[in-house]
Amino acid sequence: MARRQTELDALRPLVADLARHAARSDAPWQRLADLRLLRAFRRDLDEIGEALAATHPSPATMDSIRTACAEIMVAQRLLDAGCTLEREAETPSGKRVDFLAKRDGTSLHVHVKRAPQPTLRDASIVVPQAWRTLESIRRGLVVALSLARNLRGRALQHALADAFPFLEQASVGEELSIRDCEGHAVARLRVIAPSAGGSVELVADLSSAFDNHVPRFQSTLRKAFTQFMPRGENIIVVCGSTGAVEAFATALLGSNIERWDKRPRVGELVAYGRGGDGFWSGAMRNQSRMAVYWPMAKATGPLLFLREGAVRASASKPVMLARAIFA
Repeated sequence: MARRQTELDALRPLVADLARHAARSDAPWQRLADLRLLRAFRRDLDEIGEALAATHPSPATMDSIRTACAEIMVAQRLLDAGCTLEREAETPSGKRVDFLAKRDGTSLHVHVKRAPQPTLRDASIVVPQAWRTLESIRRGLVVALSLARNLRGRALQHALADAFPFLEQASVGEELSIRDCEGHAVARLRVIAPSAGGSVELVADLSSAFDNHVPRFQSTLRKAFTQFMPRGENIIVVCGSTGAVEAFATALLGSNIERWDKRPRVGELVAYGRGGDGFWSGAMRNQSRMAVYWPMAKATGPLLFLREGAVRASASKPVMLARAIFA
């Protein structure tokens, strides 16, 4: 119940903000979209607002709210960018594209997906301040910390005494399990990725949720890919929780690994890269070259991912349009 309340606390201000924005922008949007489409969005926002006013919306109702919010968020962004908007453009195979957006003679086929339901429930886990001393280690690593219980006094000192030498030499993918005098696991450190900073970055370990989310995101991406418009420029937009960005990036790009076939950055001994288990790995699905992740909360913005080939072709009109809208 607490998790659902947390989600409601995030969705209610988002929906209120979407409704206010729609009311302010109705006149300029009428030049860009069919009136029936705008009326449908207003009706959806009214129904969502009524549903969220209920004390305990059902799981099915919450599912519908998430889906509608994702579509309205993306539609408003496209309209604000000056794109004309057509809903549910049909592909030659009979599938449907959520939005066909056009601006200055350039078209984007936009596929809107909401994140798998569990990723909308962010865990409220914090790293205890006493463990932050590990961030003084001058190594660019993201390290996940899991605690079976909060350690204090001598138990904490012993744990940190084990943690420091481990992190001073550990590689991505390695982990350390710290046990008490009775052999019970009390803490775990897991090196999950390289960090752009020069020091250890400590984060809460959500590995069980993370490991579940990645295949779900890949399933979502594959579903969107089956709806692509052939010979058109397609972009996938996934809307979910603020805590699921890294899981989405891993599903899209692949797992973080050490790359011995590449030269390290200046001042580093090891080069890092992505494994071959991502949606964009290799030459597969080369028709997909742009994707977006957007946290479903008020005052957040989208994060645009460009495939390597799209980065090289960043001067192309579709990529420039995607950057203008989502970057």
